[in-house]
Amino acid sequence: MGKRSGPFSVRREHAVFVYANAGVFVDGYILSSIGLALVTLTPQFRLDAVSTGWIGAATLLGIFAGAPLFGRLTDRHGRRILMIADLCAFVVLALAQLFVTATWELIALRFLMGVAIGADYPIAAALVTEFWPERRRGAALCAIETVWFVGAAVAYVAGYALLATGPHSWKWILASPAIFAIAGLAMRATAPESPMWLAARDAGEVAHASFATLWQPKFRGALAFVSAMWLLQVVPLFAIYTYAPAVLTALGLGSQSSPAGSVAITTAFALGSLLSLPLVERWGRRPLCIAGFAVGIPAFALLPFVGTAGVVLCFLSYAIAIGAASGLEIVYPNELFPTQVRGTATGFAAAVSRIGAFAGTFGLPAAIAKAGTTPIMFGACLLSLLGFAISLLWAPETKGRPIA
Repeated sequence: MGKRSGPFSVRREHAVFVYANAGVFVDGYILSSIGLALVTLTPQFRLDAVSTGWIGAATLLGIFAGAPLFGRLTDRHGRRILMIADLCAFVVLALAQLFVTATWELIALRFLMGVAIGADYPIAAALVTEFWPERRRGAALCAIETVWFVGAAVAYVAGYALLATGPHSWKWILASPAIFAIAGLAMRATAPESPMWLAARDAGEVAHASFATLWQPKFRGALAFVSAMWLLQVVPLFAIYTYAPAVLTALGLGSQSSPAGSVAITTAFALGSLLSLPLVERWGRRPLCIAGFAVGIPAFALLPFVGTAGVVLCFLSYAIAIGAASGLEIVYPNELFPTQVRGTATGFAAAVSRIGAFAGTFGLPAAIAKAGTTPIMFGACLLSLLGFAISLLWAPETKGRPIA
């Protein structure tokens, strides 16, 4: 591709970053808003723990289906057309939730929204990777995660404000992402296609790539590491995010009607992701990956034994550390795999991660009701310990590595 420099190139890179992250912001908003919607949805639909689990986890199951499917499609048909189609789906599905009258309808819509969110992971990350120069690429990819957390924070603030609209507030909370999706759609309509993807297509490389390509000996190890790392990061993260009000209440910190705890944790995640922007280029990818899991081990281990101040400190420490490391979920697959399978690899790893995230999110309400938070925190501690060990053994360093 050659070196890219000058004010035009910089403006183009920044514009592409905005196009890509228009959907990522909505992703964070959608996935985080469900916890607040459940505050009024639960009594109105008389949800039990199983129904609550399905509603909370349906989106993650949709990501499991959508990420590998659309990751492959974005490698076959390009980045631009699919990222426009996926925001169109956000608008339609978000507004459709206004007309839900049964639990199964909401579960189905949340699943389809998950499919659209799954599409956005490989599309947005591939676009940023293929436009940004290597000296700033890691920070640009980590910033995608920052935008996700900003979307989550806005969802909490807007969601708590919308709770004041009464017993049907869940409808307005779940439909509100449509506003941001429409704005994002207007931005993405002017997005360019990736020159690297066009070059790969014209060279015939895209036509010959498939899911089977990922299992070639040169890719198998990288795929296994990225999938395992992503899985071990997101299982506790999504469980906390989806049910933050309920988890904090169970730990004796605030109530489900107060935004303070949820907003504080979300802010800490966002702060951590901001810290990753300089650290991913200064420290490199491998040290940041190891550090994120290392902090999670004592944070979760101590949670059942500390008072209110300790709960706050443990949660905030974990949120900052994993917020900084979670950008690697985007960085690693996009730097380790070439253009013709970049979206496919990202989508596959995202799908694997959602297997665990779905299981954890689906089972969390029943687990809290039956056993309290102590076993859950110990489980999260063990996942962090496993992630730490895997990172020590296999985390590669891709800082400064050119992409193909």
